Amino acid sequence: MASKVNVSEIFDRILSDTMQHVRNEHGEEAVQHLFFELYNHTFGFLERQFGYEAVTRYWQFIGDRSLGDLEQLMRTKGFKGMEEYWRATLAQESADYEMEVGQDFFQCQIKRCPPVQWLKSQGVDCYPRYCEHCRVLYQRVADRCGYEIEYSAPDKSTDNCCGIRITRKKDF
Repeated sequence: MASKVNVSEIFDRILSDTMQHVRNEHGEEAVQHLFFELYNHTFGFLERQFGYEAVTRYWQFIGDRSLGDLEQLMRTKGFKGMEEYWRATLAQESADYEMEVGQDFFQCQIKRCPPVQWLKSQGVDCYPRYCEHCRVLYQRVADRCGYEIEYSAPDKSTDNCCGIRITRKKDF
């Protein structure tokens, strides 16, 4: 009997090797751009094949498995940890944002979203609900750490992208 080929493991290796190759040949910015497009297309594929609920479940999966650094900073440093995480992440992407951190809140408004700007500049159709992934991912982490999130959707009248305000849960 023939062995079953593990396509997921093969794809994981190919994707990892692809990202490394792009980084080595074209630099970190090219890796980010490739990530933006892959992420965007993944959302579209999931909705087209399985519906919007599948996209939401995917975002929940990512929020549960891929944001360990953020979760650790939220648990150990609270609002200052959130600031540390987002300043590093947003600087790496060259995002335009406004951030405010207080004793009892963290707030960040994205004014220019690098993935959305990149997709538009390349003539790639942006997944219509692309920005919603921020709400779902970060809500998952915040819930586990005892925080609440208020999400503000992109506002075309001000040309701002999404924003979040995080406060401690009252009953936590």
